[in-house]
Amino acid sequence: MREISPVLPSHRELFAQAVFRGEPFPSDWTSDFAIITAHDPEGVVAPPAANLRADAQLEAELMAAGYRLHRITGGSSDGAHQEPGWAVPIGIVEAVGYGRKYRQLAVFYVNSGRLSLVDCETGVAVDLRRAFVLN
Repeated sequence: MREISPVLPSHRELFAQAVFRGEPFPSDWTSDFAIITAHDPEGVVAPPAANLRADAQLEAELMAAGYRLHRITGGSSDGAHQEPGWAVPIGIVEAVGYGRKYRQLAVFYVNSGRLSLVDCETGVAVDLRRAFVLN
């Protein structure tokens, strides 16, 4: 398998502008969680069938590990690009591990309502200086 490239500045800027859509969280949802997707490995648009298979595999793996999941779709504000993923109450290190396994450039992490972008190669988290909002 090819080594995962670091988050490029162009990707980082797009990720920083991401908006999140989904159903409201359950009232007992934790304030610290990761958002992990299996879509478009290495930042390259994949065929829809491949994305669906990877998403189902990620969901099954997270559930088998005993994690509670909540569907979230991240993407551009205009809706032109959307990637379904999973909100998971998991630590940053574990989230990055899943991100690497599914060849993601980055995962998002929410800590007490603040949104960060975590590079899957380096594990470095960058505070996006905004609150996490679910639309």
